[in-house]
Amino acid sequence: MSTNRLPRPRVQLWMLRLMIAILLTGLPGALLPEIAFQKFAWLMGYGKQPITPLVVYLSGNAGFAYVVIAALIWVISRDLERYQPLVRMCGWVMVFAGPAYLSIDLQCPLPLWWTLMDSVGCLLIGIVLLWACPPKPKS
Repeated sequence: MSTNRLPRPRVQLWMLRLMIAILLTGLPGALLPEIAFQKFAWLMGYGKQPITPLVVYLSGNAGFAYVVIAALIWVISRDLERYQPLVRMCGWVMVFAGPAYLSIDLQCPLPLWWTLMDSVGCLLIGIVLLWACPPKPKS
């Protein structure tokens, strides 16, 4: 790291690691989408759900996308100084994901605990990531 030390890099690192841990929950959906979908439906209190090709396709693709994003964030987290613009972008994406997930979850409707975890969790992670970012260098 240069003499221009990053403020609060540990906070950034822990927020990115938290994001990775959450995103890796998509791995079962990527590997076994039908089984993962049924387990998720049970966890949400919906019981056994009908399985269609579209459900399996969307479950598998969503799980795979989560795992790929986790891998990208892992690479970013390995060099916070170099990838600081991407860390900042991750923070803004999470800030905007909070209201987006709130809207999606309320349309389903999903249980309140899930809606709060989804929306408030994303929003808080984003806010903390942005708080931990160093000021942009003046051009």
